[in-house]
Amino acid sequence: MDISSLICVPIALLLGSIPCAYIVAKLRGKTDIRDEPDGKISAAAVYRRVGLLSFIIVVAMDIGKAALAVIIAQWLKAAPPWVMLAGALAVAGHQWSMFLRFQGGRGATVIAGVLVAVCTIPTLIGAAIAGVLAWKTKNSTYSFAVGMIMITAVLFAMQWSEVTPPPVLIASPLPPPPLTAYHLLIAYPLILGLMMALKALQVKYRPGATILIRPDEVSN
Repeated sequence: MDISSLICVPIALLLGSIPCAYIVAKLRGKTDIRDEPDGKISAAAVYRRVGLLSFIIVVAMDIGKAALAVIIAQWLKAAPPWVMLAGALAVAGHQWSMFLRFQGGRGATVIAGVLVAVCTIPTLIGAAIAGVLAWKTKNSTYSFAVGMIMITAVLFAMQWSEVTPPPVLIASPLPPPPLTAYHLLIAYPLILGLMMALKALQVKYRPGATILIRPDEVSN
């Protein structure tokens, strides 16, 4: 372990904790989305309360902050397991933001940003499949889960593929044995998905809660 590996940990946690949805809702909609009935501070809440453009801004910011956490870890030449830890901490920071008394969203967009930075091509394949499923089924949770499984499947298949590894892959594909950082990368999408599932279990819907939307809260 070297100093660069240690430095990337607090940086990732700090970046992940930036409450993009809360900031955008406050600046553009003059509204506080912490009172959402489901307790989630998310891009979806911004879409409902503020509008489409603000939603797009939040998604871009969430993906960007997560990817930046990974890119900084890579720039610091941290070992692949530490790069993956940085990504996981960016997700955790988003889910339990230190700036919002440990409130946050489930982390789908942040997970997407992390995976784009650590395994771009498999992530784009999984995202395309998830997008089609979401359009067909209108079930984002199911579609996201399938997308994560597909990313893992592509990474698993690449172990024995003779195709040149695509760019932006933080560990080289190698079949076992021995176990390497690449095999941790194979399981990585599922680990991040498990974090999202745990956050979903932790978020409690508050029965009877209402969302008060004033006319001046809606922009765009």
